[in-house]
Amino acid sequence: MFEKASEDYMRWYFDENIWKTVSYRGIRTLKSVSDMWNYQEIFHAHNIGWVIETGSRHGGSGLFFADTLEAKNAEGKVISVDIDSASNYAPSHPRLEFLIGSSCSPVMVDTIKSMIPEHRTENIFMILDSDHTKQHVLSELNALVPLLKSGDYLIVEDSCVNGHPIYPEFGEGPWEAIKEYIELNPNQLLADKKRESKFGFTFAPDGFYIKL
Repeated sequence: MFEKASEDYMRWYFDENIWKTVSYRGIRTLKSVSDMWNYQEIFHAHNIGWVIETGSRHGGSGLFFADTLEAKNAEGKVISVDIDSASNYAPSHPRLEFLIGSSCSPVMVDTIKSMIPEHRTENIFMILDSDHTKQHVLSELNALVPLLKSGDYLIVEDSCVNGHPIYPEFGEGPWEAIKEYIELNPNQLLADKKRESKFGFTFAPDGFYIKL
């Protein structure tokens, strides 16, 4: 009963385009409000001091993450990557840096790696939210998860598409990429089911992980 109610609400939230109207400080985030609240709780529960975000889009989520880091006086900043900056409306922020390029290219991976201290004292929150095709998300996982250390946190967004439970016509996407990555890379990631299920629904089903 609860699961059906959760899926019905999620379909309504998606089909009515509520997610397209969600904004932070006037800038669109294209996210679930409950997911965003969950993420800021993760920042405090898991000592997050750095954010790697793929898929900047309008910049609202990057700004939200930067403000959250600022509020907790974290040591680091948000590194947000997108192939196009045309629709990015985020204001300048000392804890927010946008990079333009493919999130899984060797050059971009090296650039991100160079921006994070080897001996950091706080954990990374990595959120993959760019091209949602299976092959791209799998490429991101293969390229970027090796940057994580034990205790870092990973979110794979929009694993809800391709019928999980919305947008069944999308085709294989993040959900399928996660499953394949975990199958091929055992003992790398620990699913955080308690956190994932906290608010009843998420745009990232089977997409909350702690690096082992």
